[in-house]
Amino acid sequence: RMLATLQHERLIDQNPETGKYRLGLGVIGLAGVALGRLNARAASQPYLTELAETTQETVNVTVLDGHECVNIERAFSPQPIRYMGWIGRRSPLHCTASGKVLLAFMSDEERTAVLPNPLPAYTTKTITTQAELEQSLAQVCRHGYAIVQEEYEEGFSSIAAPLFNHQGNVVGTLAISGPTYRLDNDVMNGFVHSLLETTAKVSADLGYIK
Repeated sequence: RMLATLQHERLIDQNPETGKYRLGLGVIGLAGVALGRLNARAASQPYLTELAETTQETVNVTVLDGHECVNIERAFSPQPIRYMGWIGRRSPLHCTASGKVLLAFMSDEERTAVLPNPLPAYTTKTITTQAELEQSLAQVCRHGYAIVQEEYEEGFSSIAAPLFNHQGNVVGTLAISGPTYRLDNDVMNGFVHSLLETTAKVSADLGYIK
């Protein structure tokens, strides 16, 4: 059964004459995804500390991994009370700023495949209906960034924007996160310019031409 699944996903092929298995073309696709994640991390590193110092908040690089987003790099806020966002931390897609950015740039089919149904609530502010989520994602596409206030964790808010590669595909996000008492609407809107300026630099280093 496992071999049949691997064949279906084109991760292995079977030689019809010998019956032996070999790696399939699907592995190339997986390698490309992994390379894109590594590139996003490497390209972001030179800019993370500067953005964290400018905003005085924690900055994370996040990528899609299965049905979740995962932090792969970060620069901490210099503030004593700060968002930790440790490397390797996993978060849901529908109620985080990075997750919403990743969802917003997916096709409908991709989105359906990664989203749970029903959408679980983590706080009283979590979006739990598909209709509300679609409205939120449409806004992300219009503005080019996502703002989330206490939808996943009470007391913490974040803003995130996409990182594009040379093919124009989203390979990750850059997110600024911190305690909500510091990150009200005015402060978050004030972060937009610095965030988009930084993601534009990282995307350019990844070969993206707008």
